[in-house]
Amino acid sequence: MKATRKPIVVLAGEDRNDRRCMRVLLEQWCPDMRGRIVEINDKPTLHAASSTILAARAETLASKVRARAVLEEADVACVFVHEDLDGVDSDQHPVIRERVEKALAAAMRSGTAHYVLAVAEIEAWLLLFPEALSAFASSWSVPAKYRGKDTGRIKDPKKVLKAEVSAGRYRESDAPLILEKAVELGLVGRPMGQNRSYAQFRSGPTECCANHVAAGTLRGRCTA
Repeated sequence: MKATRKPIVVLAGEDRNDRRCMRVLLEQWCPDMRGRIVEINDKPTLHAASSTILAARAETLASKVRARAVLEEADVACVFVHEDLDGVDSDQHPVIRERVEKALAAAMRSGTAHYVLAVAEIEAWLLLFPEALSAFASSWSVPAKYRGKDTGRIKDPKKVLKAEVSAGRYRESDAPLILEKAVELGLVGRPMGQNRSYAQFRSGPTECCANHVAAGTLRGRCTA
């Protein structure tokens, strides 16, 4: 296949809301990705798989990435694959992340693979931006005990958002809209607190933007 478009960026994630969250952040961190991000709808199930099953699932995902590239008549710049760890941050997080990312890299024949293993889930990222949550809904407020903390250590961030921040009003479909607020307020580059998976996700677009997205066209630009 001869590519006729600029290289594309492929997203795979647990659901549409999670993919939208990644898209919001990717387009902020690398404006050259706008108009070049495409999605694969299948839910990845990688981090708990045995080595043999992981290799097979990574190959299946890679084949779908290649099929999408053919459909788009474009080369693949980078692939971002999201899953929730469904557990708090620990020493096992980097071990799991590296294992899956290596399997994805081995299966991909073009582009680079970035595995986004959120701890414990994307809702933990939202707690990094109390101002964005309050801007999204004026009655929402993050309790002081969660501000400036490592949100990857919060056992059930979704429950915190529902029970302690939003009085039961938070819905998963709110997540990308809250991140859009964080972008509008200039917060995504200066979170209030820490989260290892958020910081690691930030490094992927930087590498992709600089080295792959603009290959053969224009120089990639990365923003905070």
